[in-house]
Amino acid sequence: MQSLPYLKGRRLWVIRDVIIWGLPSDVEFYYLGVENVDSSGRLMFGYSSVGNSAQDIKFADLVDHKGNSLPSAIKAPRIVIRPRSPYNAYLVGEESEGGFRIVRDPSAPGPVNVDFFVYETGN
Repeated sequence: MQSLPYLKGRRLWVIRDVIIWGLPSDVEFYYLGVENVDSSGRLMFGYSSVGNSAQDIKFADLVDHKGNSLPSAIKAPRIVIRPRSPYNAYLVGEESEGGFRIVRDPSAPGPVNVDFFVYETGN
């Protein structure tokens, strides 16, 4: 009977009609740099995006279809996107406890509207 408390302990939110304006980045790359100043060497490592305009969404900024605010942190969330037009939206990377990144289909003529289903998997 441990499966019943497991199923009841997970949360689900439905967020309707969210406008997605972000576009995927054109180029993403890692870089490594070496600097030598006054005989002191330094190695630098970084990540950069050129043309990056992905949309960051935080759970704390969302309100579900019943008018309830989502918590600021969700343990092991999963996002399911339901498009409201012929154009879709896509997650960029993995969901985090605080939110996620999303972009719209670049072939769309403008922003697209979607519904989200946010699941807490807990693991």
